[in-house]
Amino acid sequence: MLLVSGLLAGCGLGEPDQTYQQAYDAMYPDAEAAMKEAWPEVEMLKDTADTEKCGGLDISADKNASKLRRSATYGGEVPSEDRRGLEELVRAAGERLLERGWRNGVEADIPDEGGLKFSVKSPAEVRLQLEKPGVHGWVAVWAHAYEGGSNTVSVDLATECLRNPEWKESKEESW
Repeated sequence: MLLVSGLLAGCGLGEPDQTYQQAYDAMYPDAEAAMKEAWPEVEMLKDTADTEKCGGLDISADKNASKLRRSATYGGEVPSEDRRGLEELVRAAGERLLERGWRNGVEADIPDEGGLKFSVKSPAEVRLQLEKPGVHGWVAVWAHAYEGGSNTVSVDLATECLRNPEWKESKEESW
């Protein structure tokens, strides 16, 4: 059975019908609202954004644009007046995502009494990964402490490698 499902996945059968853009669009509004509610005094800026080619044969190093993976990072510095610790900062955004129907991600293995599970918990950084049911992607909520007492928060959004509806196979890429 595993062999058959592996073959189907490799042939493009049984893959999600969702496109990379649909997945991103399904995650962003919740992530944006959680950031604004959890960290109202933090000016969140888009740090990075990337769309990566990931289509083609799994065994090939040459990837085409038949599938894409989209990611973006939004971050900001926590005002010095905000005395919350890293865990509290991350928990605030995580709880708001849970309220919107999100669940703990696969990398989350450090349980918390509030129903959240953290994937990193140290004095210098705290990370929480969440997934939205029915959406092929995830959100990672981070808080970092730096020397001198400043803290930053960030949210990473990333889709899985998903279908690109605008891609058309060129003659050079066909067999």
